[in-house]
Amino acid sequence: MTESKEAQGAILPDEPSTPPTRPSVRQSLRGYFRGLGAARRGLLLVLFLAVATRLGYAFSRSLVLDEFHSYYHATAANWDAFLEGLYRDNHPPLSFLVIGAAASAFGRAEWALRSPAFLFGLLEIALVASWAGSLVRRSEEEPRGSAWSRAHAPIWAAAMLAASTLHFDYGTQARMYAGLSLCVTIATYAAMTMLVRDDEETGGQPMLGATLAFAFAAAAAFHMHYFAIQYFGVLTGAFVVVALVTGKWVALSMYSIAAFVAFVASLPWAVTGFFHQLRHNLPPGGDDVRFQSLGEAFVQLFFHNIRFGGPIGRIAFIGGAGLVLLIALRGLGLALASKKLRAPVLLMATTAFAVPVLSWAVALYVPRAGFTWHYVLPSAGAMAVLFALGARGRVAGAIAAVPLFLATVLVALHLANPATEDFRGAVAHALEKVKTAPSEEVTRVISVEWQPALFPQGQPWDYYAPRLASGTPPEREPMLEGKFTVQSVERLDDADRVIVICRSMPGNQHLMQVLRKRFPQHTSTPFGFGLDVLVYTR
Repeated sequence: MTESKEAQGAILPDEPSTPPTRPSVRQSLRGYFRGLGAARRGLLLVLFLAVATRLGYAFSRSLVLDEFHSYYHATAANWDAFLEGLYRDNHPPLSFLVIGAAASAFGRAEWALRSPAFLFGLLEIALVASWAGSLVRRSEEEPRGSAWSRAHAPIWAAAMLAASTLHFDYGTQARMYAGLSLCVTIATYAAMTMLVRDDEETGGQPMLGATLAFAFAAAAAFHMHYFAIQYFGVLTGAFVVVALVTGKWVALSMYSIAAFVAFVASLPWAVTGFFHQLRHNLPPGGDDVRFQSLGEAFVQLFFHNIRFGGPIGRIAFIGGAGLVLLIALRGLGLALASKKLRAPVLLMATTAFAVPVLSWAVALYVPRAGFTWHYVLPSAGAMAVLFALGARGRVAGAIAAVPLFLATVLVALHLANPATEDFRGAVAHALEKVKTAPSEEVTRVISVEWQPALFPQGQPWDYYAPRLASGTPPEREPMLEGKFTVQSVERLDDADRVIVICRSMPGNQHLMQVLRKRFPQHTSTPFGFGLDVLVYTR
């Protein structure tokens, strides 16, 4: 009797089977992105574009003079030299320590010095997306017929901040402003979370994360830039008023604990380094307190370097800045109409609108407090979230697309014009002039920058000349530090040609007068804002 197939299969070896085909990496990624949903894919696209454009800008542009100031502190020979230089400056230490750590880990290339600001900027873009999403989830239902659901608010917030050319520019500089902005955004978000949790829970345990985040961000902000005092002073006043009016006693107690922890953490530097700095007369980096400068600060917040657009583009970009403010004010109005959002959104309005106005007013009467447009970069995060709230609805969404498009165009113009201060190009040009000078002529090189006297002259030459020269670069003339002139004028008398890399030097300075007197002819080649290569000949 013939056995069945099933019986045979029980005792015969299995037939060879074809192993399953593994999906390729491309197929896996495609499947992953399809599973994310349209909103999350849109947010990832925004983040990807932010990374790509910032990397392109950071790699293409030269270090600017302020970045050489950071470089001077960050690469100090030892701790004593670091403190000695910092005591004569008007900035706290944290950003320089972070940049120094990046230089130790990755080297002293431009991208390495800028890597902390790059990471801080990207973290803030991701944070405002989370912030906008959390607010919209708490709000009432979308208006009927809205083209944008709640899921798209994070995209609006992240895209607007990513397209802010002030955030874009300072997010690729070896400076402290991107770090300060991230800290203020974390603190405002944390303070808002305390108010929200006080609605939902009783007791302080659910607020522990927000409390710790606020304390850390406030202490870090003070050690990044002293303008944090204005932000946290005004924010604390607003929080106390809102908490007292709305009866948020648990939130007020947790905020008080966080503020006290931040104060204690800031005390060591406040009574040592900050105290030393207050005793000298070095003015703040920004001291523009004209009424016009307040308006410029709100324009620059999302539309920085509008001159890149020419006369017509400049007007369009100013109009785009006005639309951002109007849409953000609409978002504020919609949030104030919601009982769930009324208290927390007042803190956002404080960071976005109140701090720039009040800090400008304070600088009118206390000049040492300082004010300029890049000091208010931390307002951009809260403004972007309010913008996302105001972009809800078909008509509002269509209007909001206009400033977002204009800001994106201005980002593209920055990528096309990276040399705001092209020290790299200036040094390369000077090296070429030395190389092509007649061999029988004596050529001297000077690198001089109009800046606080504590910083050494010639840093741009010392940084770029060894990197750009084929072989050993020519030595520059030794300078009288703090005097903006050379140590030996007699050496200029022996020269047939003097090449000067000059940053914003007033014409009445001793060195410029000496050169004009001894060399009747000179040419000037510009390399960005206030930066020129002057070639003096007989």
